[in-house]
Amino acid sequence: MRIHIVEDDYGVRDALIELVSGQGHPVLAYADGEAFMNGCSPRGGDLVFVDLGLPGIGGVDVIRWLNELPEPPRVVAITGRPRIDIDLMMRCLPQNLQLLRKPLAPEAISSLL
Repeated sequence: MRIHIVEDDYGVRDALIELVSGQGHPVLAYADGEAFMNGCSPRGGDLVFVDLGLPGIGGVDVIRWLNELPEPPRVVAITGRPRIDIDLMMRCLPQNLQLLRKPLAPEAISSLL
């Protein structure tokens, strides 16, 4: 299983990379949705962490793209946005989508791996 991290905040991205790679998983990290969508090919057995508040191509659009792949990976949305914003964004996403709120707890991340 490869772990993909799509997060524009360097500090959050770096912390996720350290946590995930420290548990022995290969990690690919991207600062925005464009770089992720142009530079990778996630597989069905992969896990993708996607920040909902990405600049440019937003996290919601990235998640939609992932779900349209022939073998979609497992996706975890991450966000620090207010609850009302989250509720609006989640309306157009799969109901089984996992969501983690920032600040991210290491135990929550580890439980997903």
